[in-house]
Amino acid sequence: MYKLELTDVRKEFKNKTAVRDVSVCLGHGVYGLLGENGAGKTTLMRMLCGILKPTSGSILCDGMPILQMAGEYRRLLGYLPQDFGYYGDFSALRFLNYMAALKALPEEYARNRIDELLEMVDLSSVKKNKLKTFSGGMLRRTGIAQALLNDPEILILDEPTSGLDPGERVRFRNIISSLGKNRLVLLSTHIVSDIEYIADKIMIMKDGQIMHIGEEARILKEAEGCVWKCLVPEKQADELGRQHIISNLRNQAGQVELRIVSKEKPVENAEPVEVTLEDAYLFFTKKRYSVSETDYKEKEHASI
Repeated sequence: MYKLELTDVRKEFKNKTAVRDVSVCLGHGVYGLLGENGAGKTTLMRMLCGILKPTSGSILCDGMPILQMAGEYRRLLGYLPQDFGYYGDFSALRFLNYMAALKALPEEYARNRIDELLEMVDLSSVKKNKLKTFSGGMLRRTGIAQALLNDPEILILDEPTSGLDPGERVRFRNIISSLGKNRLVLLSTHIVSDIEYIADKIMIMKDGQIMHIGEEARILKEAEGCVWKCLVPEKQADELGRQHIISNLRNQAGQVELRIVSKEKPVENAEPVEVTLEDAYLFFTKKRYSVSETDYKEKEHASI
């Protein structure tokens, strides 16, 4: 098993610091990197893949700088970017053969591996169909197949379920969960449900920094006693929304049921409730949404 070690990793662009002094050690298992869009997740993952060079700090694979390992590191790596490129007129089979050739995989191995992967991602029956006819979910499954062609020890997936419907998201999560048994898998997302059931460890990222890292149980434990539920008039709901972090709301016949993240009891009739990963994310990042955002659940509130 391989280990990635990041020490004071920083990435600066002309007018922005995208990643700020990240230090973390990643070993075997599934890691969920949670953060809203713009938190620095993609920049961090591109550095882990060797696509971007850190402004400062080091990234080591089993003690060796990944940029010095060059081709040796690429042989260990599988990568699915948020928007992976493909040729629409290629069939899934032709595309995977093309990617196998780019990765210099032996022909016989590639042929067997492609058949195996198409079966795994449930695309065998449409392998000769052109990619431009595929749904978003089918394209993402094609993407994970190409990332696994070389049977990588390190698998990096950037927003792999972006744009998928709930059924496809569940299917994809199940595939990723099975892959984490014998390799290092790093999955970035802004959707909590994508990782709360499959990640061995969760990293919460905000403004280019890793705010918190640990197993889900530990993260929930640290936010325990800081989530409340109450039923209040609409006018009071607006006031509470200005004072506290609201993780959810529901209108009920002229009143509003609020779920509030706060260290202190927000109102007299508030009752403590069990913490969810979404609550914990808001607790650690202090992310606040207006109670007027009635489509809150459809936004990135669990954009961890």
